[in-house]
Amino acid sequence: MRLQCPYCGVGCGMRVEVSTEGMLSVRADREHPTSRGELCIKPLHIAEILGKGRITTPMFREGVDKPFRKISWQEAYSILKDVLMSSSPEQVYFYISGQLLTEEIYVINKFVKGFLRTNNIDANTRLCMASSISAFRRVFGSDRTFGSYADIDDADTFLFVGSNAAISHPVLFRRVLKRRIEGHTRIITIDPVYTETASANDVHIPLRAGTDTVLFNAVLGLLYRTGRIDKGFIGTGTEGFEDALRCAQAYPVDVAGRICRIDGQDIEFLANVFAESRKLITFWCQGINQSASGTMKNFSILNLHLATARLDSKRGFPFPLTGQCNAMGGRLMGYLTEGLPGYRRVSDKADRSFMERFWSVGGIKGVPGLTITEAVDRMVSRDIRFLWVVGTNPAVSLPGLGLVQSALERVFLVVQDPYFNDTARYANMLLPAAQLGEKSGTMISGDRTITYCERFSEPHAEAKPDWRVFVEMAQKMGWREPFGFSSPQEIFLELKETTRDTHCDLSGLDYSMLPSRLTGESCKEAVSSSSSGKAVFIPATFSVRDGQKGFVLITGRLKRHWHTMTKTGKVESLVKGEPPPYVVMNYQDALKLGVSEWDTVRLTSRLSSTERVVIIGRIKRGHLFTPFGYPEEFCTPINTLVATRVDPLSGQPELKYTPVDVEKVPS
Repeated sequence: MRLQCPYCGVGCGMRVEVSTEGMLSVRADREHPTSRGELCIKPLHIAEILGKGRITTPMFREGVDKPFRKISWQEAYSILKDVLMSSSPEQVYFYISGQLLTEEIYVINKFVKGFLRTNNIDANTRLCMASSISAFRRVFGSDRTFGSYADIDDADTFLFVGSNAAISHPVLFRRVLKRRIEGHTRIITIDPVYTETASANDVHIPLRAGTDTVLFNAVLGLLYRTGRIDKGFIGTGTEGFEDALRCAQAYPVDVAGRICRIDGQDIEFLANVFAESRKLITFWCQGINQSASGTMKNFSILNLHLATARLDSKRGFPFPLTGQCNAMGGRLMGYLTEGLPGYRRVSDKADRSFMERFWSVGGIKGVPGLTITEAVDRMVSRDIRFLWVVGTNPAVSLPGLGLVQSALERVFLVVQDPYFNDTARYANMLLPAAQLGEKSGTMISGDRTITYCERFSEPHAEAKPDWRVFVEMAQKMGWREPFGFSSPQEIFLELKETTRDTHCDLSGLDYSMLPSRLTGESCKEAVSSSSSGKAVFIPATFSVRDGQKGFVLITGRLKRHWHTMTKTGKVESLVKGEPPPYVVMNYQDALKLGVSEWDTVRLTSRLSSTERVVIIGRIKRGHLFTPFGYPEEFCTPINTLVATRVDPLSGQPELKYTPVDVEKVPS
C-alpha cells in the first residue's frame, strides 16, 4: 500500500506491506516524487503505535470530576445534536488539524461554515504557517507556492532562515546536501542557535532573536545603494517599491549590525548572495512565522526576492517550509477562520456567493471567525460554550497554557483523536478516530504534490475515519442530502470542483493519477493574481524590544519526535534516543551563572516556571533553546511560560521570544 508520511510537510512517500500473518513492514517509496526513496526515522515505527494508547470507543461524562462511561456512536451524535441545536453559532468552536486528510478537512469545513453557519473554526496551521499565508496574500494576492523540491537539484545557493531543516524537514535537507556534493553550492543558515542545519552548512549568521526584519531591510538598502536591484522587473512587475525602500533605508549596515548583534560583513555577504547567486532558494519556517511580527519578517524576505526578481525556477524563489503533512491540503480547502475552498475567503462577496451556490446554502458569514487564541479568551468568559478538537493537542501546543487549561475546563469539550492526549483529560466526550492507514484519502505536501493514501488496516476497535464522523453527524442534524458521501472518493469528486479555474485547480485529477504535483506558478503568473496584476512591495516595519533583562527563550522541535509526542512518544526506541527535558545554554552564560552541563536550572517567565537540565551548546549569548513538545507526563510543558502575543496581521502566536530568568537548582 502506498501513502504519504503523516508527520512533517515534506510529504515523503511510503510503502506499507502486510504479510500473511498480519505483520506490517514500512519502507520508502522509491517512485514518489517528493522524497525519491528517502524517509526519516519517525514513520518507520508506524506499525508499533497502531494499537498503543488508543481511544477505543465513544465515551462521555457530564463533568471532568466525573468518570467516563462508554456510549454508542448514535448516543454520541444525539448528545452533540442537542448541544449544537441549543447553542448559537457564536457559542461554538472547532479546532482541527493539518494532519487530517484533505477530504476530511473539506467535510468539516462544509459542516461548520456552510451548515452551522459559523466561521468559528481554526486549525493548528494558525501556529505554523499563518504569517506566511498572510504575507503571500498581501504581496501576491494568493496563498501559493513557487517551484518544487525538484528545484533543489540545480540551485547553487540555499538560505535557511529560522529553520532547523536537518531535523524538522530531514529528507528535504538531505536533498540539499546531496546537491552540494554534486555541484558548486553554498548553504547559509541564519539562526541564533548553531543548529544541526548550521553544523552542515558553509556560513552561519547568529543574529539576535527577533531582528530578522532589520537584517533583510539592511540587505535591501545595501542592494539599492550599490545598484544591484532589478529595476526592470520592479518597474513592470511590482508596485510600492519606494515605500518599502524608505523603510529599509532606516537600517544602514552599521545600525542593523548593532540591532542584530552581528558583524556588518554578514550583511554585505548576504547582499552579495542575493546579487550574485545563479539560483537562490530561501527556506524558512517557525523562526520567522512564530512571531508577533511574523508577517513583517515574511515581507522583508519577499521584498528581497522581488527586488532581485528571484521568483521562478530559473533564478530561485522564496519557499516557506510547511510544517505539517497536510497543512497545504487544509490551506487549499480554506480551513482557517478566514478561508473557503479553492483559496477563497469569507470576506470576499464573490467567493461567498460561489460557495453558497455550490453548497446550496445561504448566509455564509462575511467576517472571519475568531482565531484559536482569541477563542480561548471567549471560552474563559463563557461566551464560547462548546469546543470540538480534532486531531491536535492544544493543552500542550498553544501559548499561555494556564489560561488554555482554564478555557478547556469551562466548555463542553469534544476530543476526536486516535489517541488519548493531554487535551483529553479535560474532555466531556471522547470520539475514537481512525489513524492513517486505517482510512484512505489524499494529502498535499509542502510543494503541492498530492498523494493518495491507501488503507492497509481496519480501524482500531470502534474508531471511524474523521470524515465519516462528520458525515454521520451532519445527517443526524438533518442534512442528509448535502452530506450523502459514502466514501472519500465521493468527497474528492465534490471538493475538486470547488478548485476549478483557481490557482489550486484539482479538477482534472482522480485518485488513479496520484501522486501528482500541482504546477508551480512562474513569476508572471504569480503576480497576475493580485488585484493590480502586480506584486506588491510592503514596508517591513520593526518594533524595537530593548530593555530586555535575563534571557530570551526560543522553542523548537525534538529531533526524533513529532510535535507533542502523541504518537512518537509511544515508540520506546525513539524515547530512549532523546536526552531528558533540556535547555541549551551558551558556555559563557553558563560560566557566569555557575552552571555545568547536566545541572538543573529553573526557567521563570512572568507567567510560570519549569525546570530543565542544561546542555552546553553553540547558541548566541543571552539566548536559550528548549523543545516545546514534551507532554505533561515528562515535565511542565514549556508553553506554560509563553505569553499569548500574536501577530496583528496573521493572528499567529509568538513562540520564539519569551523573556525568562534562569537560576541553578541546588543538587
